[in-house]
Amino acid sequence: MLVKNSILSRKPDTERRTEKDRRVKNLGSPTGVERRTGLHRRKLLKIPIFLKFITLSALVIIVVISTSSFFMLKKQRAQFRDQLIALGESLVRITADQSPDKLLAEEELTLFQLIKNVTAEDQVLYAFIADSKDVIKAHSDPGKVNSQYIPSPAAKLNPRYDDVIVTSFSKDGAEILYFEKPITYQKIRVGTVALAISQHKIIENIKSAKNFITILTVIITFLGVLLSFLLSLYFSRPIEKLKKGTQAISSGDLEYRVKIPRNDELGDLGLAFNQMAEGLKERHLMRRSLEFARKIQQTLLPKDNPKVKSLDIAGKSVYCDETGGDYYDFLKLKEDGNEKIGVILGDISGHGIPSALLMATARAFIRQRSFLPGSLTEIITDINVLLCADAMESNSFMTLFYAIIDTYTNSIKWIRAGHDPAIVYDPKSDIFEELLGPAGIPIGVVPDWNYEEDEKTGLEKDQVIVISTDGINETLNPQNKMYGKEPVLNIIRKNKNGTAEQILKAIIADLNRFRKGRDFQDDVTLIVIKIME
Repeated sequence: MLVKNSILSRKPDTERRTEKDRRVKNLGSPTGVERRTGLHRRKLLKIPIFLKFITLSALVIIVVISTSSFFMLKKQRAQFRDQLIALGESLVRITADQSPDKLLAEEELTLFQLIKNVTAEDQVLYAFIADSKDVIKAHSDPGKVNSQYIPSPAAKLNPRYDDVIVTSFSKDGAEILYFEKPITYQKIRVGTVALAISQHKIIENIKSAKNFITILTVIITFLGVLLSFLLSLYFSRPIEKLKKGTQAISSGDLEYRVKIPRNDELGDLGLAFNQMAEGLKERHLMRRSLEFARKIQQTLLPKDNPKVKSLDIAGKSVYCDETGGDYYDFLKLKEDGNEKIGVILGDISGHGIPSALLMATARAFIRQRSFLPGSLTEIITDINVLLCADAMESNSFMTLFYAIIDTYTNSIKWIRAGHDPAIVYDPKSDIFEELLGPAGIPIGVVPDWNYEEDEKTGLEKDQVIVISTDGINETLNPQNKMYGKEPVLNIIRKNKNGTAEQILKAIIADLNRFRKGRDFQDDVTLIVIKIME
């Protein structure tokens, strides 16, 4: 029975990678690991961690000590200055209190003794006592006795006699503190006592403190650098071991393990690294096994397209995993003394290794039974019985389209066991037909199912027969739009004058264009047959 332009669809399986787009990394060689090229690697000077750690520690120590020393010395200088001011004020007050009667009595020797007592302090540069007329009566420098004393501007502006006037001036780049206090007798000014104190001792003390701090900074920096060096080694050595391990793994040495006997995070990292290496080793073995299985499965598919008189045949299968469940085959059969070609296309449910194993089993059953006597109905029925024993326990099954083309009678017989119908295109009438026939259930489901064959006669030159799995129709693009059957029909019509191989390649190329790099969700298998005579 033939039905025109009948388009069937099925729901897509989960998204899977294409064989073309999938990269199987060979971990056993350096080229199997993705690396950055020299163009993408930033050209930076390599600086070891321990050197960075030492430099950072030294800078931190120097900055901290320098900052704290600056404020400490500034505070200490202020304290020394306050102490000198307190000393100067105390000295002039004591001298002013002891001088009135001696100054009025003009006891110059006593006044000189007072000045001598004052200048006994190391910080005092000079001191003197002047009378009410501002004439110096006693001075630490005898040569300035009887010289005129010129009060400071601050002393002239201060009307009180009980205050100590403190001013300063510079001498040889150093600050000199200058103290003045009126000498009073019964609240009457009878003279002035003045003295100058040098801050040279403060400067010396500050310099000594700076030298001490510098030495202390060097010692602390050295100890800090040493400690940083030891700490950096403590942390960098495990990292170096992990680096060597990573390089070893990337070069293919999957047996390499690191030894980091630590009870901290780095020890955990070393343990995780070894676990990762073990996992990579297992994955590598699995990938090698999958690659080996893929190569074996490829040998189960036809190596070349068959050469059959009056027919141009092309077939291709693309798996979405390393191994797949799609299967196609071409068998040269003899029936009633005529040479015929058996065209088989099967689709195992699921993907991967289980489907590949069931596919290999089904192939063996199909090939073995096909060369034994019997009709197409008997062949498929027997194959179903054999496969049910293996497929039912795993809840797997296989859809199958099995066709036998007789070029002598220009006819095709087929059985469709749960598979999509084949398409026949007649370029003369520009009509597409589907080889439907009795819709048998998939093989491997019901062991006692009786399949029925159908036949189409009158095959003509240039007609095109296309058999495919639903992986083509259900291919999705990035927008989740399904490819469908209509594009396949258009390509067949557009390439009707081409060979079977050209039609097949055109369909695959348009399918790749449609999916725009998105992975196939199912295995894709396609057979194109063109009638040549």
